[in-house]
Amino acid sequence: MDLVDRGEELSLMEDMLTAGAAGRGGVLLVSGPVAVGKTALLRAFGERAAAAGALLLQATASGAEQELPLGVMGQLLLRAELRVEEARRVTRLLDLVTARAVSAPAGVTAPPAVGNALPQLCRPLLEKMRERLVLISVDDVHHADPHSLECVLHIARRADSGRILLLLGENSAFPSGNTRLRVELLRLPRCREIRLGPLGRHGVAALMSASGAAGWRTRPSVAELHRLGGGNPLLTRALIEDCRFTGAAGEPGPGGGPAGPVPGRAFEGAVATLLYRGDRQTRDAAWALAVLGPREAGVELTAEVLGRGRDSVRRGLGALHEAGLLDGAGRFRHDACRAAVLAGIEPVHRAGLEARAARVLHEHGAAATAVVPHLIAGEPVEDPWALPTLLEAAERALAGDEVEAALSCLRAARDSCADGRLALTIRAALTRAGWRVNPASAARYLPELTAAALDGRLGPRETDELVGHLLWFGRLNTALRVTRAAGRSGADHSGGPRGAGDLRCWPAYGYPGTPEGAGTRSGGAGGTRPRPVGPAHGTHHRAATLMRSLPRGGGADVVARAEQILQGTRLSDSTVPDLVTAVNALILTDRPDRASSWCQDLLREAAERRAPLWRALLLSASARIDLRLGRLPEAEEAAGAALGLVPPEGWGVAVAAPAATVVYARTAMGRLDEAAAQLAVPVPEAAFRTIDGLLYLRARGLHHLAAGRPYAALDDFRRCGRSMTRWDFDLPALVPWRTDAARAHLALGDTGRARALAEEQLALAGAGRGGTRGVTLCVLAGALGPRHRPPLLAEAVDLLRERGHRLELARAVEELARAHRELGEHGRARTLARKAQQLARECGVPATAPAPCAVAGAAGGATPGPGRHPRSGQTRHRVRLSEAELRVATLAARGHTNRQIADRLFITVSTVEQHLTRAYRKLQVRRRAELAAKLDPAAPADHREKHREERRGSTRDRLHTV
Repeated sequence: MDLVDRGEELSLMEDMLTAGAAGRGGVLLVSGPVAVGKTALLRAFGERAAAAGALLLQATASGAEQELPLGVMGQLLLRAELRVEEARRVTRLLDLVTARAVSAPAGVTAPPAVGNALPQLCRPLLEKMRERLVLISVDDVHHADPHSLECVLHIARRADSGRILLLLGENSAFPSGNTRLRVELLRLPRCREIRLGPLGRHGVAALMSASGAAGWRTRPSVAELHRLGGGNPLLTRALIEDCRFTGAAGEPGPGGGPAGPVPGRAFEGAVATLLYRGDRQTRDAAWALAVLGPREAGVELTAEVLGRGRDSVRRGLGALHEAGLLDGAGRFRHDACRAAVLAGIEPVHRAGLEARAARVLHEHGAAATAVVPHLIAGEPVEDPWALPTLLEAAERALAGDEVEAALSCLRAARDSCADGRLALTIRAALTRAGWRVNPASAARYLPELTAAALDGRLGPRETDELVGHLLWFGRLNTALRVTRAAGRSGADHSGGPRGAGDLRCWPAYGYPGTPEGAGTRSGGAGGTRPRPVGPAHGTHHRAATLMRSLPRGGGADVVARAEQILQGTRLSDSTVPDLVTAVNALILTDRPDRASSWCQDLLREAAERRAPLWRALLLSASARIDLRLGRLPEAEEAAGAALGLVPPEGWGVAVAAPAATVVYARTAMGRLDEAAAQLAVPVPEAAFRTIDGLLYLRARGLHHLAAGRPYAALDDFRRCGRSMTRWDFDLPALVPWRTDAARAHLALGDTGRARALAEEQLALAGAGRGGTRGVTLCVLAGALGPRHRPPLLAEAVDLLRERGHRLELARAVEELARAHRELGEHGRARTLARKAQQLARECGVPATAPAPCAVAGAAGGATPGPGRHPRSGQTRHRVRLSEAELRVATLAARGHTNRQIADRLFITVSTVEQHLTRAYRKLQVRRRAELAAKLDPAAPADHREKHREERRGSTRDRLHTV
């Protein structure tokens, strides 16, 4: 091993070597902290002496052999090149001394017989100096057995008058168990002592050069290596070794300078080696210091944790500082130092240290947050203060958005709590904390909490939260039972109304179909409704009132109340639903820009506060905003990110909202197979009793319509209509089910029913300038003849452009282009068609996807216009195409390839070719370009009705199967 920064020491040793060869021997004591290079220095000097012709006798003492008599002396004699007779005599003496020493009474170090034998053992070594220079090197002499030390002293007293050098290495950190040895040695006239210290920066630089660091692309700075390693050669070499595999291949540090060293496995092993080679009090001090943590360093606390005197602990801490593990303030130089020390503690021993550290810190008045890590990591502490300290720390951690820390505290409290009522509070707190990360992980306590709430054993706050959790998982009936039980229990201990008594606001806007009287009733005679308690309940009521007012109009008032909620409500577990409701209200009132601004602010806060569930809910709302603004790829990405933040089982009924966005966006972009894959993911049945369930039904219906399954689509749209009518929540801005159903009827060729639904929707929408009116006008135009369509479509285009409905605008422009083409205005039709394609591309619809109007309608198109006469409204050809032939021919007329048609309709390419062949024959055309002019989607009524009944039966069979 190369020596660095030890030139002065080697020079002194060379002088002593020269003097010894001249007959003036001596003793050299090399001391210093552990792992500073004493062994390397002794070995290097020994090699030089041997190369100069000296007889080198080396021995290394060990703590494990300290009770073995003459263990060190035996090592020296084995290397002494003794003659056969001398070797036999030495062996007999070693056996004699060992036997006498083992049989000696306790407290007697050297019986007289042993004392007389020791000089005889030293005689062969002393005789060797007559032949040549003898160098006796004993490393770690502080571990030597007492009999060997007596021999060392016997030789040392005679070294100054002969050719013999005695070289001893000692760890200065060990307690002075060998005081007599040091006193006897240092009083000798030719005894010198060298005290090795840590390396300086020049020494660290030399170590780097010797390791080949000069050729690294990036290398650590000498100053950082010196700071982290403390100048200890063992630690410094380990840091360099770690940098060889990490820092050397890493990026430069800040400002383009050298990369900082990153302690790794080599450094951890070096720390473990350093502690193992040290004495027990040093090792215990390091363990206690590591358990206490970097902020609690100090002699007093460390001594109390160890139960030892301060002088002993101060000596141990001083040794750690000399070894380079601690800095000048008595703290570990790097977190990796502390981690390595902790890793070396036996688990049982560490648990005891952690428990003692908790008690000591509590007695010194430390904060709960400083005490609880030790309570969690240590063996159980049954002191009365332990449980309240855990609960206080959990509350503070959750308030500081440190959810994992809060969960750790609460789990420890749960495991140590024997009080039944307090145990319920702890389980409720565990549910509250875990809910922010993953509701599924916290749902395990819901049955126990529900039983306690029904028995009246749960507090107001916990009952309020329980109702929200039950509703999240769709357990509406259970939630209502809990609210009724809370109402029957009357007032709380303070005499005020229970907070859980006013939980009807939860079903009011989460489950709009819940009857007004289904909530909690007071226990009073008059059955009066308790007033809400606290700001959270006030926010719940404002959000519930806001959502109930949406079907009644009042756009400006709704916007003002929504922004009042957003401005005056802090993001928390209890207010996330209210804030999402306010954002959705802005979307439904055609204020997507305001909704987006608020949503992005809330998303940033949720990300900063590390709350996955909050982010997921807000991302779902952001995805709806993107849909409303016609940003389909962004909507799909945001909704997908929301679904990825929380596992599927943790979403509960709320999964319907992001799933609906994904299905809608993929369908609009023509990726029907991917949309179907999302539809294959189960959605809880209870979700269809919520507003989000309506969005899912609509998205699924639009997918059925685009995939050529109008009957299945119609079933979903009608189900939306029945639910919204029954709930008294018929809000077209949320789900325009009449308009969607009209599209399905158009796909089936039932223009009469489609027109009636569209006109009904227009009557409900009034003469306003909302986006719903624009979409409905577009659908109504599809039920009329070509000559009557342009005015309606032009008005729809104006409305949709004004309101910023870009996707619906693209569809309306495409329909207007089609209408002009049917009227023979081909130039204007081409201009509008190009504009529609541009708008569709801006929304994220790829060029290979179906046209926007085709996505909104059925596989056969959203309107049956191309086959109707502009004046009479009668079909130009009375040919009877089957519905399958009509769908295939319509898609072919719009430019789809046979493969695209097969993929859209879920049939084979061969079947597409057969349908086209029959359609060509019936329509008397030879090429696809002629289909648009002669296509007749309005087959005779009897023929249409026959196929309608056939398809209705098959579609319902498939739906039942699904």
